[in-house]
Amino acid sequence: MTDILRTGASGTLIAAVLGLFVGAGPASAEDCADADGASFVCGVNNVEDLQILPGGDWVIGSDLAGLGKQGYFWLFNRDHKVRAIEPSEISVGSGGGDDSCPGVPDWTVFEPHGLGLREIGGRTVFVAINHGGRETLEFFDVDMGGAEPALTWTGCTSAPEGQWPDDIAVMPDGSLFVTSLWDPADETRVEKLVGGKPVGGMLSWSADDGWAVVPGYDEVSGPNGIIASEDGEDVYIAAWSGNKILHAKASDMAAFTEVAVDFPPDNLNWSQDGDSILVAGVTGTILEALQCFGSDKVNCPEVGVRVDRFDPKAGTFENVIKPGAYGVLGTATGAVEVGDEIWVGVFRGDRIAVFPRD
Repeated sequence: MTDILRTGASGTLIAAVLGLFVGAGPASAEDCADADGASFVCGVNNVEDLQILPGGDWVIGSDLAGLGKQGYFWLFNRDHKVRAIEPSEISVGSGGGDDSCPGVPDWTVFEPHGLGLREIGGRTVFVAINHGGRETLEFFDVDMGGAEPALTWTGCTSAPEGQWPDDIAVMPDGSLFVTSLWDPADETRVEKLVGGKPVGGMLSWSADDGWAVVPGYDEVSGPNGIIASEDGEDVYIAAWSGNKILHAKASDMAAFTEVAVDFPPDNLNWSQDGDSILVAGVTGTILEALQCFGSDKVNCPEVGVRVDRFDPKAGTFENVIKPGAYGVLGTATGAVEVGDEIWVGVFRGDRIAVFPRD
């Protein structure tokens, strides 16, 4: 398998095998012209996850920057303007996370990945997975009272050993469900992902009880995106390399049902009306996605884009963004509805895509 992973256009060893991620740094987009029905917001970096902030006028994106590189939160408005939130703009407070937190992040190597957000008791609680120099979940409050949203870091919690957190569902009581794509010390994790074998797991966290492993998910292949319903009763999980969507009740997470998908589902996001779930992912194979992930490419169009709409009541799917590459854009991870548009983030790219919403 190692020899296979040394092949491909980049000639780079897949970073996942070594527990590393090379990552392409921010690059100026030379060509941001529309392509195949998509327009683009360029000049960003590896916006793996997108969260719509209260009111719907602002969207915050993550930055899967790569080992030792500085990542940012990207702040978008509905007019497609975007800028990086500088560390100096982030205030420091308290009250989030737990005693395992080693302190304020080193913003020079900050690497935000999966994002979770919920309004709780008059506060907008925002949680980000951080791989930059440590494996932590960082807690923020979002102040929507100014001309632009403002972040205050309030604390963190250190992920348990043997976990690589991927995505977060923030529950109404402030507790979390967190997917783990793999154990970084498992030297067979790439083979398991490529083969659709069990790898990764599910965790829960609360300020009172700390971390716990949720049983049953060690039999799932690549737990990835996760969302919860507004009332917190239902939880949906994407099994990335397992090509499945899982559904569980929050009160009994171990008893989940499965629906098959015919592509690797990554991040999940509720539609604006809350009746359906947007499921985004790549059109290439898991191996091709990992080869891109471990390379130094700025964009990987060959890995592709696809977005489906999942009706959780009927268990049915409708394709809404046709499979394929869009200009230089591939590696789709998540999609959100912003007004009359669908925005698509990627794990490797200098842009996000914007499509009209039918």
